[in-house]
Amino acid sequence: MGQTIAEYFIQEGEARGERRGERRGGLKAKREDILRLLRFRFDDVPPAVEKMVKTVRSIDRLDVLFDKALRAKSISEITNGD
Repeated sequence: MGQTIAEYFIQEGEARGERRGERRGGLKAKREDILRLLRFRFDDVPPAVEKMVKTVRSIDRLDVLFDKALRAKSISEITNGD
């Protein structure tokens, strides 16, 4: 017997929720990696920088920030434009 329309929508909703959760988890992990790298390299991370990193909602932007954190000579380079 085939799947009912209700079962289909339930399954789709669960899959969508799972993808959303995975995305949020990925964003959180990337943010934590950036902050950990900054603390390792510069000891102290100003609250403004920490807040900025924690509010980024784009994986691509976080990748750019991670690369900046690797190359930066000072913490102020993180907040400067690309």
